[in-house]
Amino acid sequence: MRINVKNNLKDSTAVHWHGIRVPNAMDGVPYITQPPIEPGGTFTYEFTLRNSGSHMYHSHHDSADQVNRGLLGAFIVDPKDPASYPQYDKEYILIMNDSLLGYTINGKSFPATEALVAKKGERVLVRWMNEGMMYHPMHLHGLTMEVFAQDGYPRAPYKCDNIDVPPGTRLDCIIEADEPGTWRSTAMSSHTQRIRLASSAW
Repeated sequence: MRINVKNNLKDSTAVHWHGIRVPNAMDGVPYITQPPIEPGGTFTYEFTLRNSGSHMYHSHHDSADQVNRGLLGAFIVDPKDPASYPQYDKEYILIMNDSLLGYTINGKSFPATEALVAKKGERVLVRWMNEGMMYHPMHLHGLTMEVFAQDGYPRAPYKCDNIDVPPGTRLDCIIEADEPGTWRSTAMSSHTQRIRLASSAW
């Protein structure tokens, strides 16, 4: 992998590859593994992909400000052997964030969040990713999730309708669209339903 980063911000920055196993010099932590990328400057990250799974990238320089303003993204590495991964019909990546822009999913807050749509009988892969600084319990109405990977690593599958996604964590799950209807998914804060995450109609 060779990634050429140009800093078009007015502030210095750097990029950390969250969950990706990289050489120390490519870890993207200013003043520890590299100098900050100054405004108008460039830096080339180069490494061999050694681990698959659901990962992320984000700023690691003044990250409380830059990550919360959206300097982040998903970094998905497919396994060498596709048969080692559960089969699915469609995929959704849901990146949670909080603080400066409020609570967001993929950069949007309710009611601008988009519905997850599937046909009856489809297996839907959902990659939950928390780029924020708060815990986010996510509850699915009417359907069941089967969690099978955490932070890019396989784990013993378990079924649930509520998962807790701590900061920095990635959870992969399969949702079987076996019950028709428009269903709501909620982010729980104490006892308050804060956001419709998914409204899936089949």
